Amino acid sequence: MRTMANMWEKVEELVRKHEQEGGAWLKLANDGDTAVVVVLGEPHPREVVFLEGKYVLWSEKLQAQGHKASLRVAYNVGVYGTREVKVLEMGSAFFNTLNEVRKKYGQETWAFEVKRRGAAKDPKTTYSILPDRQLTPEETAAFQALRLHDLPKLYAAEAVGAASGTPPPGASSAKASEPVDVKLAQAIATALKALPREAVDRFLQKFAVQRIRDLPASKGELARAFVDALVREYSAESVADVDPFGP
Repeated sequence: MRTMANMWEKVEELVRKHEQEGGAWLKLANDGDTAVVVVLGEPHPREVVFLEGKYVLWSEKLQAQGHKASLRVAYNVGVYGTREVKVLEMGSAFFNTLNEVRKKYGQETWAFEVKRRGAAKDPKTTYSILPDRQLTPEETAAFQALRLHDLPKLYAAEAVGAASGTPPPGASSAKASEPVDVKLAQAIATALKALPREAVDRFLQKFAVQRIRDLPASKGELARAFVDALVREYSAESVADVDPFGP
């Protein structure tokens, strides 16, 4: 019975992991969901109104209709375990807590644990944020070098996601099925050719493709960030393998 319970827990963890890998948004959809992240760049605030299951930008017209604006703030965050750059969107209470923690511990040199406290669609859901680990100088440099999402452009181009952090409903399904841009595919291929076969296999397995040109356009930027992380990882290993006392 214990083995069966362990397998259920393992599969549950894998499901959450794969859900996290889809799209640009960091998803903390259920009570207890946790992510360890490094906050990158500057926040992107927006005044919005929640209508028909999604957030829309506040306007004087909506105000005249009796709707009250609320604040939503988006952040670029680097996931500690994978160094993928995701977008995390939260309310003003989370911003206040994050700002206090950031000022005390430092934004660039610490990874923070963000944890959801509340079931899916629970209006009383809150999010805690605590310092999880201090980054090494090498980790700090790696995270600061990551390519960030252009938040104003992202929100201008797509409909705003729901409070749970699901990808924006305005995202084009046709674009998602299109192949990755040729120039980006060539850049990824060039970078991977310089790495060990192990790194190439990791890339193909992560994005569930057999050829780089099969990569969907919707995962292009995520693939670029993943390859950048692989280059840094294997470059660091190469430096570590050098014998400082050798000829």
